Amino acid sequence: MRYTELTLTTLLKTNIKFTQSSEIIGKNISYAMLRDSKLKEYHEEKLYKYVFDNFFPIEKDGIYKENRIYIFNIRGFDENIISKLKCCLDNYESNDLKIISIEIKEIDKKQITFLKTVTPAIITVDSKPWLYSMDILNLVKRLHANAEKKYRFFFGEEIGKTEDYFIEKLKILNNKPIPYRYKGKTLLGNKFKIKVNEDQKSQKLAFTILGAGLAEKNSILGAGYSITDRR
Repeated sequence: MRYTELTLTTLLKTNIKFTQSSEIIGKNISYAMLRDSKLKEYHEEKLYKYVFDNFFPIEKDGIYKENRIYIFNIRGFDENIISKLKCCLDNYESNDLKIISIEIKEIDKKQITFLKTVTPAIITVDSKPWLYSMDILNLVKRLHANAEKKYRFFFGEEIGKTEDYFIEKLKILNNKPIPYRYKGKTLLGNKFKIKVNEDQKSQKLAFTILGAGLAEKNSILGAGYSITDRR
């Protein structure tokens, strides 16, 4: 198992609020894909694609600044798609930002003890966002089922019956839901820290999350972008 990662150094051309930055990054990735006929078709298909994170470094006042340099990453399991995307983003410029440089690398599967979401993960229950007052076990079930679907999609096989969920423990890192702006609406997400079970199937699902994102809206808003954490 392996995913491809792009690291993009970016100059902002306007101030961007934190709540709007994910939507703006997602739109610019989509616009860049229109440069390639195959990526344009790929963009229009409703399927799992990639995941991206937000601008870094984080601004304490919640506003990313005009004329400052920021970095963000894109990850995906389809090496060909991510390589094409790199070509489309080379020298890309819009009213929002200008891409200065791009690095590409391959990341191989490794043992994962903890996962931590960098961007809030979006989970919906009956078309509503999951909230603290809702059942934690139902949350774990949904996160597991979503990871299984992504594994099946990207690797063309079923993960098979598991003795337990890939999540051994789950901790919510925020005190209240974190908002995303999307098409004039507000979507709510949460940041999680997950202790991953050590069995092989759990490890495969955890690595799938690293390359494709946790839960929903990964390629639209970059929701659920995750990193490994040793403790």
